Amino acid sequence: MELKKIIKAPLILAVVLYALLYFVRWQQDGLPAGRQEWKIQTEIFKEQRTALTKQVKKFLPSPQAELLSGIVLGVKQDLPYELKFALRDTSTLHIVVASGQNLTILAAFIMQLSGLIKRKYAIILTLLAIVIYTLLTGAQIPILRAAVMFFLASLAQTFGRQNDGLRVLILVAGLFLLINPRWITDLSFQLSFLASFGVIVVAPILTKLMNFLPSIIKENLTITLGAQLMVTPVIAANFHQLSLVSLITNVLVLWIIPYIMGLGFVFLLLGQVLSLPLNIMLTYFIYVVQFFASLPFAWEYVGEFLWIVWVGYYAILAGVFLALRTKTNT
Repeated sequence: MELKKIIKAPLILAVVLYALLYFVRWQQDGLPAGRQEWKIQTEIFKEQRTALTKQVKKFLPSPQAELLSGIVLGVKQDLPYELKFALRDTSTLHIVVASGQNLTILAAFIMQLSGLIKRKYAIILTLLAIVIYTLLTGAQIPILRAAVMFFLASLAQTFGRQNDGLRVLILVAGLFLLINPRWITDLSFQLSFLASFGVIVVAPILTKLMNFLPSIIKENLTITLGAQLMVTPVIAANFHQLSLVSLITNVLVLWIIPYIMGLGFVFLLLGQVLSLPLNIMLTYFIYVVQFFASLPFAWEYVGEFLWIVWVGYYAILAGVFLALRTKTNT
C-alpha cells in the first residue's frame, strides 16, 4: 500500500485539528477588551482525578503515592524536599509530572510491540494508551500536542520509511506553530518535539548498534537514550543546571516508566491488587535517583550560555548519528 494512502487520514486529522484550534484562538482573540482574561478550559475530569489521587494514597506510602499521582495523573503533589532536590540534581524532575516526554516513551514502548504482536494491534494499543493518558492527565494542551505529534509521526514511520515519520513530525509541529508561534519558546513543546525526534530518528540508529542485546532491553534502552540525548541541552538551558549523572540516571529509571504507567492505569481501576509491584518499582525509582544525586560530582551550575553552544551540541550529535547511520546501512 502506498504511503500517501496510509497517512492520508492522519494528515486530514492534523488539518482538522489545526482548523479547530485556530478557530478557538480566533474566538479568544476577538473578544471585547473587557473579556480578554477569558481562557480556554482544557483541563477536564479534575474532580475525578482528585478522587483517584486519594485512592492512591490509601494503598501506597509516601513519597511513592505522590510519584505515581504525578506520573500517571499529572497531579502536582508536595514531594519531600530531599527527593525533590534529588530529582532536580539528576534531571529527572520532569518525569514526575504529566509530560509529553512520558507520553512519548510510553507510546514508543507499546509501538515496539509490533515485533511481537500484529502491527494493527500494536497501533490500536498505542492509540488507546495515548487516549487514556491524555484523559487521565486532564487533556492539557502540552499532552494533546505531544499525543498528536508522536502518534501521527510514528504511524507514518511504521507504515513507511524512517524519513516519513520525521517529515510528518515536522509537518504537525509546523501546524501547531501556525496556531500559536509562541509555542516555539514553550518548554513543554520543545521537550515533546525533541523527545519524539529522539524516539523516531535517533533510537532506530542506536537499535542497529545494539543487536547484541536482548530485544526487550534493547528497545527500552534505545528509546530512553534517543529521547534523553535530544532533551538534555534544553533542560540544562532552562534550569541552569547540568546534571553530570543525568544520562545514566535516566537510562536506569526511564525504562521502568512505561511499566509504572501501565500498572498504574490498572491500579486505578482495581486498587490494592497491584499495590505491591507498583510500590517496588516506585521504590527502585526513588533509590536510584537519590543514590546518584548524593554523588559529589552530580551536577554543575550552568550560566546563560549563548544559543550557539547548544547549536554546536546538536551539530556534533547530528554528525555522529549521520556517520553511524551510514555505517549501519553499508
